[in-house]
Amino acid sequence: MSIEEKYKKKNVDIQQHVRSEMENIKKGISKKNLVQLNVILDELEKTLNNKCLPLSYPRIIVDSWDFQD
Repeated sequence: MSIEEKYKKKNVDIQQHVRSEMENIKKGISKKNLVQLNVILDELEKTLNNKCLPLSYPRIIVDSWDFQD
């Protein structure tokens, strides 16, 4: 498997995890910020085919999420 294929697979896996977390918010299971998760998901979708886009979501995670997350 090439590096690009691994990257795309990991990107899709993370997108699925973010969508799952968004569902957990709607069910009341998670207390994460839905707006932040939407930003993360949007950036992941954009970078799936264009890996040169700068990402802003790591800053969201570092600044406001628990280290255990």
